[in-house]
Amino acid sequence: MNGDERNLRIAQAVHDDFAWNGQEFHEGDFVALLDGQIVTVEKNADDAIVALRALDPDPKHGLVVQVAPPAVDVIRRVR
Repeated sequence: MNGDERNLRIAQAVHDDFAWNGQEFHEGDFVALLDGQIVTVEKNADDAIVALRALDPDPKHGLVVQVAPPAVDVIRRVR
């Protein structure tokens, strides 16, 4: 499993469970992931992105996920 796949697995757990590997997160937190590791938890997206880019400036590496309950999108066709 490569770093991107690990990031996605962790992001899914953080989103679903508000936790990963014994670490708990609060709704609204922004969790930055790089190479399958949590590198920072911040209260806003900008701070999480800045911290992530300080470790790796390449925008193709890492990701930031917001801790939030799942949202259901409903699209209805109007006739």
